[in-house]
Amino acid sequence: MIRWSLSAELLCIIILMLLMFSSHGQKQAPTRSQRVYQTCLLLSLDSILLNILCVFTIVGTIAVPLWLNVLLNSLYFFISVLMCSVMAAYLFSLILEHAYSDQTLRRAIVFVAVLTLFFAAAVLWNIPSGILFFFDEQGAYHRGPLNALGYGILAVELAALVVCYLLHRQSVSRNMAHVMHALPPLVVLMIVFQRLYPEILLNGAIITIADLILYISFQSRRLDLDSLTGVGNRKGFRNELSLRLASRQRFQVILLGLQQFSDINRRFGHQLGDAFLYETARQLERLFPRGRVFRFGNVEFALLLPYPDDDGAARLQTIRDRFEKPLTLGTDQAVLTARLADLLCAGEHWTVGRLLEALEYSLDLARKGDGEPVRFQGQAAQMLQRRKDLVSLMRQSLQERRFRVWYQPVWNTAAGAFTSAEALLRLSTPEGEPISPAEFIPLAEESGLINDLSWLVLEEVCRLLSGGTVSALESVSINLSMQQFLDPDLVPRLRRCLETYALSPTQLKIEITERVAAQDIGRTAAVMDQLSSMGIHFYLDDFGTGWSNLSCALDLPFQCVKLDHSLLSAYPASSRSRQLIHGLVALFHELDVAVVAEGVETQAQADALGGCGVDWLQGYHLARPMPEEALVTFLNTAEKEALPRV
Repeated sequence: MIRWSLSAELLCIIILMLLMFSSHGQKQAPTRSQRVYQTCLLLSLDSILLNILCVFTIVGTIAVPLWLNVLLNSLYFFISVLMCSVMAAYLFSLILEHAYSDQTLRRAIVFVAVLTLFFAAAVLWNIPSGILFFFDEQGAYHRGPLNALGYGILAVELAALVVCYLLHRQSVSRNMAHVMHALPPLVVLMIVFQRLYPEILLNGAIITIADLILYISFQSRRLDLDSLTGVGNRKGFRNELSLRLASRQRFQVILLGLQQFSDINRRFGHQLGDAFLYETARQLERLFPRGRVFRFGNVEFALLLPYPDDDGAARLQTIRDRFEKPLTLGTDQAVLTARLADLLCAGEHWTVGRLLEALEYSLDLARKGDGEPVRFQGQAAQMLQRRKDLVSLMRQSLQERRFRVWYQPVWNTAAGAFTSAEALLRLSTPEGEPISPAEFIPLAEESGLINDLSWLVLEEVCRLLSGGTVSALESVSINLSMQQFLDPDLVPRLRRCLETYALSPTQLKIEITERVAAQDIGRTAAVMDQLSSMGIHFYLDDFGTGWSNLSCALDLPFQCVKLDHSLLSAYPASSRSRQLIHGLVALFHELDVAVVAEGVETQAQADALGGCGVDWLQGYHLARPMPEEALVTFLNTAEKEALPRV
């Protein structure tokens, strides 16, 4: 009788118990894949325990009836193959998880199930026939002629896995590829060793090594998972996209962005705010069990879904309907406003970078829109291309110094002359087509080019003022961006520029909007104090827009406030408009702050504004923005001809 060594089996029990403990110890609810893996571990442990028990009953260490010996060994044979089949099904799902190939996966699972049922029938037929094993009249255990049938089933399943992997290798993850390169040859090698040395039981070792490889490759990996929500993170999303794109899969991507989530944190606290993010991920998983959910950004989630039978709009509506209802956590409820963007990929030649760029741009449009989902197609695609072309043009224009600084003269009501001007940046295409500053300035801020553009304007203004061609101008105002206020070299660079061109600080005025100042009010105040001590004055620009706040004019050292042109739309015809303008002028004068009125379009406005004490007037009625050459001519002409009637 064979004397079996159980040392390897006992060691495998310890390893499997550690794997089960670790697998069940995750904070997040287990996914379907994790539950299948946990089933593999449980069946592996059952198989090894049955094997050890059968060894003791066979050698007579434990006296049991013959029927019980047959039953225990039959269970061992069946559970061992069942465990291998469940693991094979798990591996098939991992190979095909990026392919949305439900039919292929169903066929693979049916194939594995048929093999398992066939072996189950063989186990039942073994009882009367002894084809797998049998006990003689003395109760001694003997291998049957088909004792290695279980290994044959395992070999067929391994071969099927290899074929499936080779057919779908373009969409197989790197970790799964490593498993397929290592696991089959290792299993085959250990099976051969087991057949050569039957006294050393390695069945449990084969099973355990397979479980351990899968654990290391998939279950223990947290790099691609978001630690807060348990769904995939941005890195995992990129990996998933790259696999689907490499194999030309058809799929839908939905991007969801939560609006004003900072209000949730202020209302409930950050801990409960995190709980709402966790619940958002769970809701998306429940809505789309066949999809993959990722935390794309801080309050943004991405869903990867199979290509829709319709246009995919129903899925977007499903999400909208869910997020129009409150999420409940214990006794707390909150409605999380969501904006949606999506993209249908039907096997086109996308790259991950281009696809992410398209999705982020579409979500940005959705955030700025009326709440309707934005699909990246048609107009959105054209707008993104226009944006990319414009950024490229700006970069090239910076290198080739094709940007131009224009100037709009500002009328001094007390002096009765144009004594100041505002510097304005202008850009044209190589063909000479002008591009609106309202289009390229915001894009320059978003793309990080605004800093270089602002320094370009400063250099041009200093050069103009030092040239002696515009001696009528006492000062020129420029706009500074927030990036410049955050630049630690701002004050020294401004000082060097003034010294280089031998200018007085009073000749340079700096305009900033409250939106810029409010981004870092402490930093803004510190920089303004330093520049004010040098003699540079500040204008509060665009007063009267949605950002207007009197406290900004009170708290920061502004010499002047520029009333936005929107305040003059009904002036002076409307009595309410007159009361507002005159009240603001009187208030700012009480605060020793001068007033510039922007957007003066008519003589009636000029007369009324001059009469109520506005210090400077700026607008198309008085002078339009013009290039430097035209400014010189305009100022020289204005000195010789009759001045505008104000």
